[in-house]
Amino acid sequence: MNAPARQRYAQELKRDLSLWENVSLVVSAVTPATGAFIIAPVLFGLNGTGAPLTFVIAAFLGLSLAFCWAELGSAYPIAGGDYTFVSRILGRGAGFVSLLLSGPVQAVLIPAVVALGMAEYLRVVIDVNANVLGAAILLGGMAIAVFGVRLNALAVAVLLVVELVAVVLVTALGFVKANRDVSVLFSPEVFGDGAAQPLTFGALLAGIAVASFAYNGFQGALLYSEETVGERKNVARAVFIALGVAIACEVLPVAAAILGAPSIPGLVASDNPWQYFLTSIGGETFNTIISLGIAVAVLNAVIALMPFFARILYSSGRDMAWPRPVSRSLAKVHPKYGTPWVATIVVGVAGALLILVTDVETLTTWVGAVLAVEFILVATSAIVDRVRRPNQDRPYRMPLWPIAPVVAIVMSIGVITQQAPADIAVAGGLVLVAVLYYVFYLRPRSRTHMLVLDPVLYDEGKETAQPPSDTRQAPSTVRK
Repeated sequence: MNAPARQRYAQELKRDLSLWENVSLVVSAVTPATGAFIIAPVLFGLNGTGAPLTFVIAAFLGLSLAFCWAELGSAYPIAGGDYTFVSRILGRGAGFVSLLLSGPVQAVLIPAVVALGMAEYLRVVIDVNANVLGAAILLGGMAIAVFGVRLNALAVAVLLVVELVAVVLVTALGFVKANRDVSVLFSPEVFGDGAAQPLTFGALLAGIAVASFAYNGFQGALLYSEETVGERKNVARAVFIALGVAIACEVLPVAAAILGAPSIPGLVASDNPWQYFLTSIGGETFNTIISLGIAVAVLNAVIALMPFFARILYSSGRDMAWPRPVSRSLAKVHPKYGTPWVATIVVGVAGALLILVTDVETLTTWVGAVLAVEFILVATSAIVDRVRRPNQDRPYRMPLWPIAPVVAIVMSIGVITQQAPADIAVAGGLVLVAVLYYVFYLRPRSRTHMLVLDPVLYDEGKETAQPPSDTRQAPSTVRK
């Protein structure tokens, strides 16, 4: 029997995304160009010639999490992503920790990293302050995002072609003009003061957090689950497709740079390793042309990330996770475009302000530590949900459960132990803030705030309400 209407979400977001439009948005949010051209330079400095190996190991962590996200996302198809199923499985306290980490924190940090990185490449032709230019780029992406998710999907699909061409071209150049044997990739070294030293296991683990940031976003298929037509298993399909594209487009160009650079110490010590690489193999004009192509490719990520994170904030407002005026504002949907326009503006403006006062390296290491904590919550949910709710409807079931979530938890704990104390402190401080907010504000208001309603499912053109697996989760006194 269907749940009463007051116990489920209303279908407010416009449902008109196909599987492949979902994939194009998600791949663009992962943005191979960002991983290869913005995040990888940080990894060159940390892990030297071990950067490609670090990406490969992070891919195993990504695949383990992909199994978790695919199963949980198809079982709980709600626009808010991680926190929506963590709340239902581990409890609302853990759910709010997940919400803070995957929502407001990443919504501000990640678009800021992308926009700042894009500004560095645009500076080859525009001599302006990178922080100011990055803020302007972010606000432009925000404006585009307000006009509809399907328009975004079409725009990013076109730009995604440019992005993939840039990645393929740079990769091909690195392998064609290789200056060293591929064996260097399997004997990783780091360079301090120009002297080569073997990459330590601890440094490798620390680098996995940065590489995981480069892959982060392939779970975005879950955020568009209320707007994607067809069977719920499409959410799982989109997760795996996006991860596969990300792995191929980040491991290969990074390996190509290591092989093709005229000097490894010169590459890892450069302020912009890719411009060093491009200039050395093709000259200044070639560097300018390719840098512009990279900038256009990264613009794709800025456009895709706006609706990506706006849907988390929208869902949190719909669930009354914040004081009532804030929640109601974030939950507003544009009457014409069917987009969460207030949440989109919040993401854009907050990111633009952050860009003006920080740098890419600081933001990247912060995000790496935050992601590791979030990964543990996701993987734990994948274990607990099977144990507590064996009869839960799961359109996709991961093979060999619970191997994937156990691997993800072990790897994530290992990554956290190798982070810099300052980055651990940032992640720990955010968790503490989330716990205190839940204990002192949300828990006393459990009847009216942090709602956990039943999703509206969409399968082959038919909308239904998912039967509640736990009646305690459906507050009957409040309906937004």
